[in-house]
Amino acid sequence: MVEKNYEIIDNPVGMNVIYMIRVIVFVLGIFVLALGAATVITGRLGVATWDVLHIGLANLTNLSVGRWVQIVGIVMVLMTCIFEKERPAIGSVLNILLVGFFLNRILDLNLIPSFKGVTSQIIVLIVGIVLMGIGSGMYVASKVGAGPRDGMTLFIAKRFSISVRLSRTLLEITALTTGWLIGGPVAIGTFISVPLIGPVMQTSLKFWTRQLNKLCSLY
Repeated sequence: MVEKNYEIIDNPVGMNVIYMIRVIVFVLGIFVLALGAATVITGRLGVATWDVLHIGLANLTNLSVGRWVQIVGIVMVLMTCIFEKERPAIGSVLNILLVGFFLNRILDLNLIPSFKGVTSQIIVLIVGIVLMGIGSGMYVASKVGAGPRDGMTLFIAKRFSISVRLSRTLLEITALTTGWLIGGPVAIGTFISVPLIGPVMQTSLKFWTRQLNKLCSLY
């Protein structure tokens, strides 16, 4: 393992290629995540927990859903940096900006067709949730930039000596409750997304981690 690391360091061309591969997977993952979120929103059967908050805020203001994704994300990253006394990671900021940008473009261009009928809407909902899980696994596997909630989750877990799972659950409940109180759409899709996104993301993460390791081993 040590020898392999030295080989990468001594081969700047190979190192640049590896980095570019990871950046491409990162951006594609963010796009797939945004596409999934837009698909779930279009399904009109409820949205993922954080999008309940984003849509609720958008309904209260003249700002778009994507813009609120960016604002909430930036606030969380800055809060984590203040608490941890660290500088914000460029990859994390890029993550936030790209998600909001892609989500707005997909919704504005009406790339996702809307369907009438519960059966069609359920299919759209499940497709969207799966896409969100796949996209999340892709960008996490790239190791280019973590999501805005990841750092806050770890900080809360460390600060209050609780598990990471409990910390993330508390964040999700807070976002869901706040979003619901300000008029965000809570429905069956919200509760389906909670247990479904995690397993899909984990499968995607394992797959893309293996693929990236194989590709990187070539350089």
